Amino acid sequence: MLSSPPSVSRHTLLKIWSAVAVVALCLQLGGFPLLDPDEGRNAEVGREMALTNDYVMPRLDGLPYLDKPIVYFAAEAAAMEVLGPTEAAARLPALLFTIATALLLWWFAAREWGRDEAWIAFIVALATPLAVAFSRTVIFDSALAFFITAALIGFFLACGGGAAAFERYQSGGPAAALQRWSLLAWAAMGLGVITKGPVALAIPLLVAIPYAIYQKRLGNIFPLKGIVLFGIVIAPWVWAISKAVPDFLHYVLVTETAQRLATKALKRTGPPWYFIPYLLGGALPWSFVLLGTRIDRRDRANLYLLLWIAIPFLFFSLSQSKRPQYILPLMPAVALLVARVWCEARRGTRIAASVLIAAGIALIAAPFVVHLNEEFADGARTCGIALGACSLAGGLIAFVFVHRRWIALAVLSLPVLAIPLAVNPLMNGIGARRSTKELMQRMPAGDVVGVEAFTGSMAFYLQRPIIVVTPDAEEFTSNYLIRHYDQYAGTPTLQRPAVLDALLNDRTRSFIVRDGDAKNRALLERRGLRVIASAPHYVVYGGNER
Repeated sequence: MLSSPPSVSRHTLLKIWSAVAVVALCLQLGGFPLLDPDEGRNAEVGREMALTNDYVMPRLDGLPYLDKPIVYFAAEAAAMEVLGPTEAAARLPALLFTIATALLLWWFAAREWGRDEAWIAFIVALATPLAVAFSRTVIFDSALAFFITAALIGFFLACGGGAAAFERYQSGGPAAALQRWSLLAWAAMGLGVITKGPVALAIPLLVAIPYAIYQKRLGNIFPLKGIVLFGIVIAPWVWAISKAVPDFLHYVLVTETAQRLATKALKRTGPPWYFIPYLLGGALPWSFVLLGTRIDRRDRANLYLLLWIAIPFLFFSLSQSKRPQYILPLMPAVALLVARVWCEARRGTRIAASVLIAAGIALIAAPFVVHLNEEFADGARTCGIALGACSLAGGLIAFVFVHRRWIALAVLSLPVLAIPLAVNPLMNGIGARRSTKELMQRMPAGDVVGVEAFTGSMAFYLQRPIIVVTPDAEEFTSNYLIRHYDQYAGTPTLQRPAVLDALLNDRTRSFIVRDGDAKNRALLERRGLRVIASAPHYVVYGGNER
């Protein structure tokens, strides 16, 4: 707790640096192409939703895309209705959900502990590498993290809040006031479920139940009204999509949830220690601040925050599906814990500063000793030197000013807040290989056929459907379409290989193939087509009559 009386200079610094953090996240939001497979695919689903004004059925290349629910796609579509189908519009919801999470932490910390803790939590929440990365990525996890954060805050308050509040409610207290927080939690979990599925229900309950048992308030997190509210939130979309796709619930519960967690069917496995480096690096430098600081586990708020970190970490570590973004919902707990201990975290600050100094030296040296692909070598050097200089400077200043807690806070966050601007040259270099933007800009008018070749960014930048000829629909990177290939093969944008011969008769069409697909390239060349454009991974063929 920060017990010293607030000073104008301290509050002014915290407010200014909070504004800097928000501005930093907004820089270059649309400054690099959409990266395949995830960004291109998810952005195209949002573009098609905006184009059709169908806010019930997500579609990819005109086909049902049911691998994820509706909330993020709808947010994308709404942004594109206003800003048009641009990279910035596609990424805007992730940015806004990240800022909303930080604002929620500010409100919670101010309510429970004070304004200083609130500003610290706000800054740290925006200044972790994991939060920065996924605030600028067209993916669902920033939205999921917001709803999980709201649910976990709601359950904490429903169990009586911190020590002072707990004593206030110990004698019975106003049960209706506590129940309102539980209703908030169940509504947030409902929105989380229609953002990314049942994980939004599992994580908050796994954290809240043991804490509620400890608080002897287990009944507070399971009010009948809350469960009913949860159903009201998810039912309209689930009913509407199930009416259009009768096997939707079976697919979601069996394939996208049970198989993802319990089997290796989705090929996203990793070792049990997979998330350790992502937690340490994804929360840098704050993870080392906490590791070097004694945390009082007898404090109820601290105990809850530690459960918030430990239980989801264990859950995802045991899961058979692993991706770095899965632990993004742990970052708010890290931010709140840092806010709780910051004034006493001098030893942790020195450790974090030392890590930044070492990281800065490594980043400056790495581009000169590591072999880099030509496409992004220049961008990597610029990025490495810029981030290395910020890390080195931030670490050195934090080490010197370790007792000036507000200066140390700002300079420790500096290298993370520099990421959006510093990495833009590198991201453009990566985009040259992992996006089809430049290739699509050279495409002629007319129908486009992907011969066992398709990415979401193709359709996004073409802004028209692509006829995909494929034996298995693997090109869509959609578990739903792969498993329902027989059902949708023969529709306008998904064709079996047998129809390719007929499609080749129309010489006004362009044909995209993978550059390493010798079989189909030879077939197109035998039919008299020639290469009219090429890029990393893909080649475009067209007829001589063009």
